Amino acid sequence: MKLVATGTAFLASLSLALAAPAPVELAERSSVGVSPAVVNTWAPLAQYATAAYCGGDVWSWTCGGPCNSVARPTVLAQGGDAKATPYFYVANNGSHIIVSISGTNTRSILSLADDLEFTFTTPSSSYFPNAAGVSVHHGFYNTFTRVAGTVGPVVQNAVNNGATQVIVTGHSLGSAVGHLTATYLQRLLGSSATVYARLFASPRVGNQAWADYVDATLGSRAQHMINYNDLIPTLPPRSFGFRQSSNEVWISNAAGTSYVACPGQENTSCQDSMGLTADIAKFIEYLDFGAHSGPYAGVKWLWLEKNKGEG
Repeated sequence: MKLVATGTAFLASLSLALAAPAPVELAERSSVGVSPAVVNTWAPLAQYATAAYCGGDVWSWTCGGPCNSVARPTVLAQGGDAKATPYFYVANNGSHIIVSISGTNTRSILSLADDLEFTFTTPSSSYFPNAAGVSVHHGFYNTFTRVAGTVGPVVQNAVNNGATQVIVTGHSLGSAVGHLTATYLQRLLGSSATVYARLFASPRVGNQAWADYVDATLGSRAQHMINYNDLIPTLPPRSFGFRQSSNEVWISNAAGTSYVACPGQENTSCQDSMGLTADIAKFIEYLDFGAHSGPYAGVKWLWLEKNKGEG
């Protein structure tokens, strides 16, 4: 089955997928299969997310497989150093403003520190107004503030010039920062633009109040895909007070052929049912191997591990 859409076909399929009405709510302990047609709409977003790892190569859109798999967008900004700040870029693909954020660089202690600084912090109301009781992962939040300083003004300018649809994507650390970024952008832009999030392998970002804040801000427009028994989305543990927001899409078998939509937060019919425990001694090694690398809608991050040591 071909999973990658390109050019106008992708723009049409993505627009239809994002514009579709929210699914009928199911009981929190239930799930429903996702059709191949809907899975296909995730594949180009996985390619955009993968391209973020290529740093400045996105300016010329010469990042190998990911760049060859989707129509070349107009890149509006690129930043990060793959150390304290992950690579990221903002681009216009003709129908959406794309914000893509890369994951952890396991060769950089500064990048690893972004993941491991998991004490709670209270985010500034300048980013997240009316967020009573919200606490978020300190490392992810600090990383977000460095990304938002570029992304916010660039996206605002694009919207001022007529853009109305924004989609945020990212993998791993980039997915966690993507949750923060998408929520921030929707609050920043208000009714002038609609923000979506399609995120891959996200760790937990904040407490119960944060998960509720994301749900209230983005609703079903924010979805995060988890691959089978991936360790990373189970961290930091719920016992530490962290909680995932709603709308998990779970790849429910090791072959990567079965996808289910999981209503509610921490749906116990989906990845939470795996009962995973983290072996912290192998945590850094794990980032480069196994389910965390995909495939997601047929797209695998393994080539990055071989070529850049990032994941």
